[in-house]
Amino acid sequence: MTTTTREQAGKSKDVIKKDGKTFFEFTDRITAFDGMKKDEYPDKGEVCCRLSTYWFEILEKEGIPTHFRAFVPPNVMEVEYLEIIPVEVIWRNFVAGSLLKRYESGEKPLVGIEPRLGARIPEGICEFTTKFEATDRLIDEQEVLDNRWLTREELDMIKESTRRVNNVMSAHLLEKGIILADFKIEFGKNLAGKILLADEVGTPDGCRFWDAGSYDEGRIESLDKDVYRYEKGDLSDAYATIMRRICG
Repeated sequence: MTTTTREQAGKSKDVIKKDGKTFFEFTDRITAFDGMKKDEYPDKGEVCCRLSTYWFEILEKEGIPTHFRAFVPPNVMEVEYLEIIPVEVIWRNFVAGSLLKRYESGEKPLVGIEPRLGARIPEGICEFTTKFEATDRLIDEQEVLDNRWLTREELDMIKESTRRVNNVMSAHLLEKGIILADFKIEFGKNLAGKILLADEVGTPDGCRFWDAGSYDEGRIESLDKDVYRYEKGDLSDAYATIMRRICG
């Protein structure tokens, strides 16, 4: 007898559990500004699923363990079941988004970094936010440790894994004329307690992708969710373009 259950896992994906296996269904839903803006766009789920599959396969070959198990066309992914760690990890190579807003509001100075949109961040920076609060909140490493979400060893391992993810994706993208400005990822623990890269990776929902040629000319051409956030154009076109350029 086949047993299937479905639950909404997040803003853009549903979890399907079938015969002891776990699947992510990438939907066409999209939200911005902590859910204040919501829409659906045709084929968005398929684009994000195919791109995430593309990157998970590359990262696995590079020795970065992930929860990815199989791609089920067009928009479903079989994954290993994990308990998600309640910490979202953000890697920044360039100034954008909330980092710039924090500077402009006087909340946090940018030490050694030019305070303007598109400024390069030497060596990059790694930040952490809460995952399951009503609004994601920036936190420091000590809060992660104090809440016992991670041990020091686990936290250091996640930081190093995130650095490696950045290095792998950035190198691949530059070959295709794309700048990886920043990205966010999640991790979880499997039943054996091993930490794996989770959720999705390398999609325009979770990354800022900029056209490298435009950047060299002094312009930022977004190929990601910023197209939707700031109404820069048609999101379906932007997502189709970034998938075509990355996957070829």
